[in-house]
Amino acid sequence: MRLSRTCSLLASAFLWMVALPASASGGDDFQTNRFASEFQPANAELFASGNLGVVPGSYWRVYHYLAYQAARGRALTRQQVAALGLNTWHVGRSSDWAGVDPEKNSADAWLAARSPYAAQAALPADIWIDPSADTADSESYLNCHSDAFRQAGVTMAARARLGAGGKPDAWFKLWLQGQDAVFSNCEEPPHGFGEPVPKRVVKLPPPLPANAPDWLRDDHAYQTAAANFYARNFDLARTQFQAIARQPKSPWQALAPYLAARTLIRKAVLDYPLREKQPAARERVEALAQAKQEFDALAQASGPARQMVTLVEARLNPAERLAALARALDKEPFGPDTPRMLSDYLVLMDKMMDTQPNSALAAREPMTAWIAGMQAGLGSGDVSVDQARQRASAIDALRKSWLKQGEPLWLAPLLTMARANELTAAERKAAAAVPASHPLYQTLQYHLARLALLEQQAERADKDIDRLLSAHGKQMSVATTNRFLALKMVSAGTVDDFLKAARRRPDPVERGEAIDAAATADAAETDEDFGIAVSRHLPMAELKVLLKHPLLPPAWKPMLQETMLTRALIFNDEDTALGLLDAVAKTRKSTAHLYERYRKAASGPGRRLAGALILVNTPELQPSVIDRDDKSRYWGCAGTAGRPPVAPHVVMPAPRFLGAQRTAEAAREQEMLLRLPLRTEFLAPALLEWARTKPVDDEAPKALHFLVASTRMECPYGTAVPEEKQLRARYSREAYEVAHKLYPASKWTKATKYYY
Repeated sequence: MRLSRTCSLLASAFLWMVALPASASGGDDFQTNRFASEFQPANAELFASGNLGVVPGSYWRVYHYLAYQAARGRALTRQQVAALGLNTWHVGRSSDWAGVDPEKNSADAWLAARSPYAAQAALPADIWIDPSADTADSESYLNCHSDAFRQAGVTMAARARLGAGGKPDAWFKLWLQGQDAVFSNCEEPPHGFGEPVPKRVVKLPPPLPANAPDWLRDDHAYQTAAANFYARNFDLARTQFQAIARQPKSPWQALAPYLAARTLIRKAVLDYPLREKQPAARERVEALAQAKQEFDALAQASGPARQMVTLVEARLNPAERLAALARALDKEPFGPDTPRMLSDYLVLMDKMMDTQPNSALAAREPMTAWIAGMQAGLGSGDVSVDQARQRASAIDALRKSWLKQGEPLWLAPLLTMARANELTAAERKAAAAVPASHPLYQTLQYHLARLALLEQQAERADKDIDRLLSAHGKQMSVATTNRFLALKMVSAGTVDDFLKAARRRPDPVERGEAIDAAATADAAETDEDFGIAVSRHLPMAELKVLLKHPLLPPAWKPMLQETMLTRALIFNDEDTALGLLDAVAKTRKSTAHLYERYRKAASGPGRRLAGALILVNTPELQPSVIDRDDKSRYWGCAGTAGRPPVAPHVVMPAPRFLGAQRTAEAAREQEMLLRLPLRTEFLAPALLEWARTKPVDDEAPKALHFLVASTRMECPYGTAVPEEKQLRARYSREAYEVAHKLYPASKWTKATKYYY
């Protein structure tokens, strides 16, 4: 297949035919890590020059392209990076979401130019144009492109000068009314979200009188064809454009064949859309093939036609077009066409990775196979049988590529995917031997250390991490430094080193600060891995040491005190609870008396009841439970909290400094916490038993009130038992009935109006 040297508007065309970009390339709902962006480096120029640091598989593919080029010895210059016009996961303006930005789709320029002419012609000066429309599947696409608005502006200025004295006249007013009608077809008719797209009724230019000048008749014919084109009357629009092409005196005669061919593309894409796991409709293929034939005939004399050839080629055979682009980007020097070729490549790669990831991994083109390999481990949640097969296939393909070519390049995706004890001795030796001057050196060293930790070689990993940070730390990006510190926190042999590694600086690309924000010194912050390690792997004895440690970040002290007190109350650890009462009560004036009540209560049942009163009155107190997958368990929910991560979370071992005994203690404590019932189910028995004794104590109806209220805030996921038959529902009803029977005059009882 011939590779056109002038690339198409493929990115624009494809982006506006999907609801969202592929998640691996980007999306508008991605979450980020403030300390090490999963998507992009902070300094694209430095990254492209070969200072890659640690390259995650979750980086947007444009950065994997830059990493690939640098690893192959073809690092990009500052000028070349600027020429790409990087914009998040996009390359250049062709990838912008033009339909929602009038400045980018030129609608605003047209409206501004139109306004004074409309005022002179006594037409509405302020109108609205939405250039986007919807497919039958309710997906947005850019119906009216920038070129249409720009051409209309040029034509408007020329037609306005045709009146007497070079000023707009009544004929010009008819022209402008016709153009307004054309652009009124850009927008989809009003309809509710999720409802079928209504059938279009074309809005045509007003009829012309018999004595209209020839120039207006020619423009009117063109406007009519354009109106039908935007209203999706493709067969009629094509016939009308073909008729214009046969009019030698029409100013639109040369452009008409190009537009007639474009109607075939619109018809193929919109009338015969691709369906998942279904072959393309015969009508779609035939229309695209005819369009390519017509564009090929025009291509020698028409730049736009040459661009459309590449678009049609991508529609007809995206795999072939992707392969051709990959070969060109890999083998040819950076040139004026590179940004547009890369933009097209990334869009096609998105579609292939979304629908045929194994095809990308098996591609003959090294760049495609390498990028697919770097991202082969993406995904989250439970691994299905198919995903496991895909992963095994990916590792096998990467091994073959490395064995065949022997380049460090192929070790990067292989080590990125590898788990404990999966690397061969030869692979491990080759990765360790890659020189520090190689762009992928830090990536390989990072994964060697990660695998050493997973393989219970923490002391060796610690030495390697220290060596790397000492030798290369000053040149590392903030994100890369933070990634190594995350490993160091696990390999640390002392609590001091553990706490030093926990302190992170925010990644500049993820700060999210106002552009005029005053410069401030970086505070001692921690990433979520610190909370996971502390909550899951440190037993109560070590938490006490941590709480008194001078290196503990100040923000963590109150959180740790609350966690420890909650656990102490759950475990009936009175000594620990007594030592934390004052610190936790200090900021809780309305419930401070409950903490004093605990202090004065008799040891045993008295303090257990006092602890239950504290917990039912302060639902924000949590034991900070982390399960075996490092997911938070909110005490009040049977499921885990949080959104799925962008990339798979790797569960790391307990920090080395703890030793086997402390690690086992923490595991036992976590097992007890994981077996806890829902919060209300834990507290209800003791509170109900006490309240039924009818103590002269306003805390009794108050506790019953909060017990009922808390049952409405819980989320017992993962149970098929109807809510009304769940244990928490029974306790809620019992608390309601006890309150109304034994404490009817209490303000807390009066506020407890329902139990469901």
